[in-house]
Amino acid sequence: MTLCGESRKEATKPTTLLSTRKTTIGTWNVRTMYEPGKTAQVAAEMRRNNLTLLGISETRWTDAGQRRLMTGELLLYSGYEENDAHHTQGVGLMLSKQAQRSLIGWEAHGPRIITASFRTKKKRIKMHVVQCYAPTNDNEDEEKDHFYSRLQRILETYPDKDVTILMGDVNAKIGSDNTGYERVMGTHALGVMNENGERFVDLCALNSLVIGGSIFPHKRIHKNTWVSPDNRTENQIDHVCINKKFRRSLQDVRVRRGADVASDHHLLVASLKLKLKRNQTDASDRRVKYNIRLLKDPKTKQQFSLTLKNRFEVLRELLEEEDSVSNRWQKVKETLRSSCQQVVGPNKPQQKEWITPETLTKIQDRQRKKATVNNSRTRAAKAKAQGEYAEANREVKKSIRKDKIDYVEGLAAEAEQAAYSGNMKQLYDTTKRLSGKFSKPERPVKDKQGNTIHTLEEQLNRWAQHFEDLLNRPSPPSPPAMEPADVDLPVNCEKPTREEIRKAITLLKNGKAAGPDDIPAEALKADIDASVEMLYPLFERIWDEEDVPTDWKEGYLVKLPKKGDLSNCSNYRGITLLSVPGKVFNRVLLEKMKNIVDSQLRDEQAGFRQNRSCTDQIATLRIIVEQSLEWKSPLYINFVDYEKAFDSVDRETLWKFLRHYGIPAKIANLIRNFYHGMSCRVIHGGQLTDRFQVRTGVRQGCLLSPFLFILVIDWLMKESTNNRRNGIQWTLWSQLDDLDFADDLALLSHNQQQMQEKTDILTATSSQVGLNIHKDKTKILKINTTSKEPITLSGSPLEEVQSFTYLGSIVDQQGGTDADVKARIGKARAAFIQLKNIWNSRQLSLTTKIRLFNSNVKSVLLYGAETWRTTKTTIRKVQTFINSCLRRVLKIRWPETISNADLWERTCQLPAEELIRKRRWGWIGHTLRKPSTNITRQALRWNPQGKRKRGRPRNTWRRDLEADTRKMGYTWSQIERMAQDRGLWRAVVGGPYPDRSDGH
Repeated sequence: MTLCGESRKEATKPTTLLSTRKTTIGTWNVRTMYEPGKTAQVAAEMRRNNLTLLGISETRWTDAGQRRLMTGELLLYSGYEENDAHHTQGVGLMLSKQAQRSLIGWEAHGPRIITASFRTKKKRIKMHVVQCYAPTNDNEDEEKDHFYSRLQRILETYPDKDVTILMGDVNAKIGSDNTGYERVMGTHALGVMNENGERFVDLCALNSLVIGGSIFPHKRIHKNTWVSPDNRTENQIDHVCINKKFRRSLQDVRVRRGADVASDHHLLVASLKLKLKRNQTDASDRRVKYNIRLLKDPKTKQQFSLTLKNRFEVLRELLEEEDSVSNRWQKVKETLRSSCQQVVGPNKPQQKEWITPETLTKIQDRQRKKATVNNSRTRAAKAKAQGEYAEANREVKKSIRKDKIDYVEGLAAEAEQAAYSGNMKQLYDTTKRLSGKFSKPERPVKDKQGNTIHTLEEQLNRWAQHFEDLLNRPSPPSPPAMEPADVDLPVNCEKPTREEIRKAITLLKNGKAAGPDDIPAEALKADIDASVEMLYPLFERIWDEEDVPTDWKEGYLVKLPKKGDLSNCSNYRGITLLSVPGKVFNRVLLEKMKNIVDSQLRDEQAGFRQNRSCTDQIATLRIIVEQSLEWKSPLYINFVDYEKAFDSVDRETLWKFLRHYGIPAKIANLIRNFYHGMSCRVIHGGQLTDRFQVRTGVRQGCLLSPFLFILVIDWLMKESTNNRRNGIQWTLWSQLDDLDFADDLALLSHNQQQMQEKTDILTATSSQVGLNIHKDKTKILKINTTSKEPITLSGSPLEEVQSFTYLGSIVDQQGGTDADVKARIGKARAAFIQLKNIWNSRQLSLTTKIRLFNSNVKSVLLYGAETWRTTKTTIRKVQTFINSCLRRVLKIRWPETISNADLWERTCQLPAEELIRKRRWGWIGHTLRKPSTNITRQALRWNPQGKRKRGRPRNTWRRDLEADTRKMGYTWSQIERMAQDRGLWRAVVGGPYPDRSDGH
């Protein structure tokens, strides 16, 4: 078609993307997607109308990201990103599977604009789609100016050679008079141009965009895109535009009135003579997730075992041949993978859409009622049909609400069945679905200069670059010189036995993602005997040759979002998926040496060590603060935070540590060879980045990593504190310099000079192994000192704080726990509200609800309660919160009443005071069974040098302990003796109350 005012010669200039196949796209203001079932309805209409791409206005969703629907569509969305933003405006793009395969990248531009780019069959030509929701004609001019200026900046970025499509609810009437705008619009639009129309047409003229709805002659009913609530006013305010160069690829633009999601806008559809091109992906990069749930069925498990044994019989002869470690591993891997493929096959999505067929029937009835409205010829008939449509819509909404309730109740029934059968993993997985928790949405990231990256290919490169930089830190300028130990530790260096391999396989955790070889732990555990026989000759050869398969050195990095802007790569942390058979070998190594090496480590370290916990360190630090306050003893605490500690350790120095601590050369070499040639690939958008080498740090997700990292921290603290007196006086002959939990260090000193010297030494020593202290996150807490002299790090003063969250508990200058109790109640309240679907469920039994309350809410509330200084106010606040939650669970509301005793009896709960006391004494018994040289045990009786203030001493955690001891009628010496007998201690701690807090 030739536009008015154009010559025939001009009409031949536009380019057509030659394709016999049409691509159909649409735009639709759906009024809201912030109500149950609306997303599914929109997706159903998209499929029914055979749309490749659907632009959506007024989603009313906040934030920006992408969500994959259960029916396969991908929804990209953009809304307000402020916290507590109102659910207004919002735009989105819903992509079919075909569009997903062609997607290059997308970008969110706030609540009114979203863009995406796609590959086409035409070489070097892309398609850019801009979906928008413009301000109405009544909005302020300032808001309109801001919208159109932003839209203009976006359109300017697209090359002339590419296809550009602008569509959406632009709230603009352009009219049929195209005088002055003949090059961008025809004469087939409706109405009279308004102010918004002028703005919109000027934008199109400036960017050479042809307005599709104005160039195709259609009936009036196929042009109007909006209908007023009284059905008397209709306007054409939604539009689809294409750049002039490709307007001949635009075959048609018209309304499809039959599409219905209870919106006052009609679906506007455009047909393009264009074909999208599928992105090329390497078939070898495709990950396979096997349906390991089937192995829970005894028959399937038996069939898998038989298949594995049959394949192993063939493999056994091959393994007896002289062959390299790599070839042996490939045979084992292929045997395991082919057995999984044959018996259980690839995993398939289990979730189904919760809208029932009955509701779908009502939705179809509503569609028919809409058709009646559309076909009515008189106002009376239209009013009657509109009334029937409104009633049908109310029935649909009512039915959807019922479906949602039934769906939640169905999940609750699954959770109840899981609880009854003891399947705790399924119980908590179902609980997560019931709570409505979603992982943070993925979104396009920015490059190093802060510019948003739009294409998937460039995003993959950016992620690879980010993690390559992160995992390849500069070598330390002056690494420490250290010699191997004079005598090796008595570690068993014999080849792995079958029993060691069996134990390692048994210790594997189920439900964890497989590594690059796609072999899940469940496949090895399905028939442990066969797995042991398969791995035994391979492990023997690895042990002899000290050669590690390449697959075991590769990892897939999964990005996990942290706080902050999720378009910034630095606000993600990576977890590495490693080969499960490789983990079995690492477990064998770890079990051979961990107990022997543990005896060489400092007692101040509690991280990643058996029979030690965060509670030990929190309690010890609280006691130190409380006693220092009581005895007016000055105290400096430096809470040290390292930058990317796990990723920064220098490898060459790490190998020296192994030999320095006396680990035999055989095991040290095997560990070193696991790291030699290590590489990673990042998973992003369902694809893998290019492979890159990893030369520093310990492997995230590796069983050996915590063990190796603790050696580094142990050496650092020994070097920083040995033969120096910069700590606090602990016993008559010793000082306490620090409390450590992995790399969370709390340095202790009596004065500024000591703390400054210790900080300087630790900084210098850390740099020798590649670690750097984070200046902004390292904080100083001072007690009983008037010194104004700051503690500095490399010349910069460290921030002094009045309180600090140490291992999840708040420690402050007053030595109390009121702030921590308040924070725990806040976190527990948020956890309780998140599970409101569970408390409201009629399918879940009270026993299951209380079990979930204890595990998901009360565990959050009482974290660190063993270390609380309890007062009447503290107990009252905790008990009040628990009681209010329990009343909500039992659905007891005012004016109904129930006594606290009856409430606790019905919900199998102990009073908060008794529960905290039992937790405290349970932990004390655990502590008293430790050696007398243990720091936490010594802290129970520690007093600093100093003098008490006059007057009545304030209540402390230790005084709570002493009061409990007197009530029980024992002396401390008797308590220490009784704690050594676990059975006797449980009887003493249990007291007159049975332990009913587990929900039984």
